[in-house]
Amino acid sequence: MKYIGLLLTLFAFALPANASMFNGVDERGEKLEAQLEGNDSYHAHLARELSAIASEEKSQHDLEAALKFIKMAEEHAAQAGG
Repeated sequence: MKYIGLLLTLFAFALPANASMFNGVDERGEKLEAQLEGNDSYHAHLARELSAIASEEKSQHDLEAALKFIKMAEEHAAQAGG
């Protein structure tokens, strides 16, 4: 009985933390879009595509993949001068 209460408490605190990570992917994607506005270089296009993939992975609840793709998008945005 004691363990069930502990388990429920852990889930209660884990879900909000996980939700903020999901929002972080969206916020980072929006920031990239703003930084790359008007930039038509190869790296800018690649960053936009990687950001879109990150958003898609997030919508499929694969947070680990979403974070990897958004990180790659940010690296290419930096190479694009964004």
